[in-house]
Amino acid sequence: VSTQSTGVKAIEKKDSNMTSDQQIERLHKPGSKYLNLNPFYVLQVDCEATEDEIKKQYRRLSILLHPDKNPDNRDRATAAFEAVNKANTMLKNKETVDKFKMILKDARSRVLKMMEEKRRIAKVKQQPMPVEDPQKFSHLVNVMASKQLADYEIRQGDKEKKEATDKKRDADLAEECTKRLKKLEDDKQKWEESREERVATWKDFQFQGEKKKKKKHILGTYRPPKPRLEARAEEKKPS
Repeated sequence: VSTQSTGVKAIEKKDSNMTSDQQIERLHKPGSKYLNLNPFYVLQVDCEATEDEIKKQYRRLSILLHPDKNPDNRDRATAAFEAVNKANTMLKNKETVDKFKMILKDARSRVLKMMEEKRRIAKVKQQPMPVEDPQKFSHLVNVMASKQLADYEIRQGDKEKKEATDKKRDADLAEECTKRLKKLEDDKQKWEESREERVATWKDFQFQGEKKKKKKHILGTYRPPKPRLEARAEEKKPS
C-alpha cells in the first residue's frame, strides 16, 4: 500500500507542473477510454485522499482544462474537462468510492503477485532482481484496474444490449397480441352489426324457398282428364 501511495504522490508532484496541453494529452492518450473510467486516475489523487485534497485537485484541473482557457484546442479540452467533472461527481458518491477502492485494492494485489512472480523467476534464473519503482507500480495498478473496469463495461454493455433486445422482442410481441385482440374485437363488432342483415337475408331465403315449394307442389299435382270409354270406341269404328 505504501508503494502505491508513494507512486501516486510522485505522480501528483510531477503532474502539478503539467501544462494545459500536457493534461489534455494525458486524458486523451491511447487507452484513455478505459483509464478514464477510474476517477482517481483522472484526478490524479490517491484512493485514500481526503475530500479537501480531491476538491483542491479538481479545482486546479477544471481551471487548467476549461475550454475557454484553451481556445486553440477547444474540442479536446472540452472532453478532458468533462472527464474531470465526471470523476469529481463520482467521488462524491460513497458507494462509487467504495466500489473503486475495492477494484484498486484487487488490482494492487494482482500487481504485487506479478512482481513477486518476476522476483521468483529472477532468483531461479540467477538474474538481477527487478528494481522497485513506485511510479511504475502505480501505473501498473491503474492499468490493471482499467482492465477490470473495461471488462465490467463490456459485460455491462452486453447485458444492456441483451436487455434492450429482450425488451424490444417483448414490446413487439405485446404489439402483435394487441393487434390480434383488436382484430378479434373488430370482427366481433362487425358480426354483431351485420346481425339484422343476416337475419333478414335468412328470412328472405326461407320465404323464397317456401314459394318454390308451393309452385312445385301446384305443378306436380296437375293431371289432364282421361278420355271417356265411349270416345275411344267411336275412334275405333271403321269409317
